Amino acid sequence: MLRKSVFVTALMASTAAAAQQAPSPTEAHTPPAAAPGNEIIVTAQKREQRLLDVPISIIAKTGTELQNAGITDFNDVAARVPNLVINDTPANKQITIRGIGTTGNSFSFEQSVALFVDGVYGGRNRQYNQPFLDIERLEVLRGPQGALFGRNTSAGAIAITTARPTQELSTEAFAEYEIRTQSTNATAIVNGGITDTLSIRIATRYADDNGWLRNTTLDRDEPQSDQFLGRVSMLYQPRDNVDIFGKLEYSRVDITGSAFEYVPGGERPDYRKDSDDAFSPERDNADALNGVLQIDVGIGDHTLTAITGYSGYDFAQAFNIQARRPTRLVAENAEEFSQWSQEVRLLSPTTGNFDYVIGGYYEWSQSLVDRAQIFDFPPPFSPLSPDQIVERSFDQQTDVLSAFVQANWRFAEQFSLGAGLRWTRISKNAEVEGTTTSFIVPPGAPTPPPGALPRVTPLLLDGEFSESSFAPSASLNWTPDRNVTAYVRYARGEKGGAFSEFQAVTPETFFLLPEFSDLFEIGVKAQFPEIRGFLNVIAYTTDYRDLQRSALDINTAEFITSNAAGARTRGIEAEGGFSPADGLTVSAAIAYLDATYTSFPNGPCAVDNPAFNTPGCAEDRSGDRLENAPEWTGNIAVDYDQPVNDTLRVFANATLNFQSDVNYREFDDPREVQQAFSKTDIRAGFGDIDRGWELALLVRNLFEERTSSLIFPTFPVGLGPNDRVHVPDALRSFTIQARISF
Repeated sequence: MLRKSVFVTALMASTAAAAQQAPSPTEAHTPPAAAPGNEIIVTAQKREQRLLDVPISIIAKTGTELQNAGITDFNDVAARVPNLVINDTPANKQITIRGIGTTGNSFSFEQSVALFVDGVYGGRNRQYNQPFLDIERLEVLRGPQGALFGRNTSAGAIAITTARPTQELSTEAFAEYEIRTQSTNATAIVNGGITDTLSIRIATRYADDNGWLRNTTLDRDEPQSDQFLGRVSMLYQPRDNVDIFGKLEYSRVDITGSAFEYVPGGERPDYRKDSDDAFSPERDNADALNGVLQIDVGIGDHTLTAITGYSGYDFAQAFNIQARRPTRLVAENAEEFSQWSQEVRLLSPTTGNFDYVIGGYYEWSQSLVDRAQIFDFPPPFSPLSPDQIVERSFDQQTDVLSAFVQANWRFAEQFSLGAGLRWTRISKNAEVEGTTTSFIVPPGAPTPPPGALPRVTPLLLDGEFSESSFAPSASLNWTPDRNVTAYVRYARGEKGGAFSEFQAVTPETFFLLPEFSDLFEIGVKAQFPEIRGFLNVIAYTTDYRDLQRSALDINTAEFITSNAAGARTRGIEAEGGFSPADGLTVSAAIAYLDATYTSFPNGPCAVDNPAFNTPGCAEDRSGDRLENAPEWTGNIAVDYDQPVNDTLRVFANATLNFQSDVNYREFDDPREVQQAFSKTDIRAGFGDIDRGWELALLVRNLFEERTSSLIFPTFPVGLGPNDRVHVPDALRSFTIQARISF
């Protein structure tokens, strides 16, 4: 039968990697035939290939590896993937690859790093907020991926493949209990055949997190979360050349409180906050519904694939942006989003000297966003509370049509040439309307009499555009044998134009130009079967033009959107590992990054500018380093997994993750720098030799490094010039893990 599900071994030899590859007692002394790292099967080029054979910088993780490491969403993935940085901003996640990503708290911008789940595109920021459930593998593709992976991949792409149903009857349960916060997480999976041609897989997950930041005012730990996820997948195979896969999943995530902590100048986070729920309780409540229908039909030695996808969510949130009392600024955001997409592609066989993928894609989406900011100015500005309310409603519809082709020609025994091209047309129409209601009384002015009307300023903007672009790619590959691949690659990435829904939007900042990137990359991937070793080394340089940016004006608590003229990122990425003894694996990954603005004549003022505190201050930032772009990132892992007798095995893992200094904001302010750090996670346990059950203890952040995933200045009224708001990372945790399957 035509099978699309693929078993993937671990790239970084984590605990799961050792578990997947550990030999049975009778095989313990048999030399392995292949290296674990580069024998991974990935689908980065729309077909199943060894990672070794793909001329792209890829990090791949199995679902078991993520589960064993306690990774349940995107925030924790970054520590295991060099050159990937994920921040929780006040409103949503900010994801960057090689120093480039979508900045600010916009809900109208698509991401520069696109998400694909079971082949369905997700470019909205909030689509990254859904937790993981029953994942087969996760692939992080670094650098532009425009030809094959659709639109908005100017910086990279993250592709998730969920587990497919099989005919084999099986049941699995996985549970975690974190001792320090008394948090729980439980997953249950049932899989099997209903008939000889129909298989079903049901997966559910419930989790509650009791938080790690103490709110002394409300006498609770924050952020508290309650999550439920459920998925039903079915695979129908009526004939040997037909696969029909369907999936429907629902998720609900309710969060109480926030992870923001007010930190006075010169101090460090102490994991305590003093904030109330004035004006609006701090919360983030989200629901999401996703579905996919994929039909694969064998036509001779070709495969025709059609993927119909739906993705929708709604959420409502509110947070005290200063994270302290008295409340001076509360932000409220809400969005309803829905998207339909259809992709059709034809895949040729790879038995000859020429193969190809050709296809088309259509997408329609609508986004309805409501935003509000509630200001409370201290006397002598006004005796009223609140003093100003800024409200905005944003309505946007998007239509996308594209066609793509990728071909490979093996013109000599050891050489091949690959080329790809994608044409995309994007049409958007949008409207933003709202009001600014002001009760502000300037110092010295008489207080208005009771019943006096506030000053109301209306706003109404609308626009539409349609644009087309081409994203080419090409690679020259040298494969002297099955254990070595060297390549040179060029790729263009693009990110479509956008409208802004920020509270401070003006006719001049309402529309942003599309963003383009040009990548040149050279790489070598090799494996060494005699020591079960592998080594990948990749060097790259990428130029960006019309980079879409949003910069915070702390004097007004508003974001200003613009197109930065240009930026350049370049660096080296290396991953490797080997097995010095049976059951023992050592691996490492490291990345060096140089990321600067090549031209930014109207950028936000740096902190050393004398006019820094002037509203609207701008200066030439050409040559400055990009924010969220640490120079060094990486990890080192040691895994051990061995049987101790005919029925029992023991395993252990230690992973060191490290990162150099990173400046989280665009102001080049040392007060917003997270200093270099390293964190160590360890996991140890035992289980039966057939992997039917296991019990483990996971200790994360063993030495309790205190770090922040975001540091930002905020509305200055009531704060000192050195005060900042931090989003502290969780402290050391002790998690008991148990798994059983049969």
